[in-house]
Amino acid sequence: MRNAFRLPRVKICGLTRVADIAPVVAAGAEAIGVISHPASPRHLDLALARALITELPASIPAVAVFVDQSRAEVSEWARRAGVAAVQLCGAESAQEWRDFELPILRRLAVDAGAQAELERWRGIALAFVLDHPSSAGGSGREVDLGRAAQLARCAPCLLAGGLAPENVAAAIARVRPHG
Repeated sequence: MRNAFRLPRVKICGLTRVADIAPVVAAGAEAIGVISHPASPRHLDLALARALITELPASIPAVAVFVDQSRAEVSEWARRAGVAAVQLCGAESAQEWRDFELPILRRLAVDAGAQAELERWRGIALAFVLDHPSSAGGSGREVDLGRAAQLARCAPCLLAGGLAPENVAAAIARVRPHG
């Protein structure tokens, strides 16, 4: 299964309704993210996540987003939900996730410690999600684009954090992320 997941150019995270699938796919999403973090307003329980994922076109994989859950919890939830990959956004230890059964996207807080965190996860994470350091994700705040560009030159990265129609083209041009 690890080799079946292709790193998307566009991943849209936080879907909560089956009705959101068609517009997201029409907008060009190559993957969607479902949130399994109870503190998030976009959190989905396992049953709702599974219902949403089963409605996705076969060409659109789902990525489950977790914050500080154990490897066993993530594995069980991901298997039961039917996701193709996981995104880890908390204080997880890289070594505990070596050889995980699904591809891992690792969220990086774009700050002074990001390069060291990238190095800890190199060879464990398939790619890195560059986000604002103010929260575990979903803050809507823009990242430091200069730092993000440096990170994107070191490893496959997806740019997140405060992207909107008004700034996404300029942010992509500056950072040159994989997605």
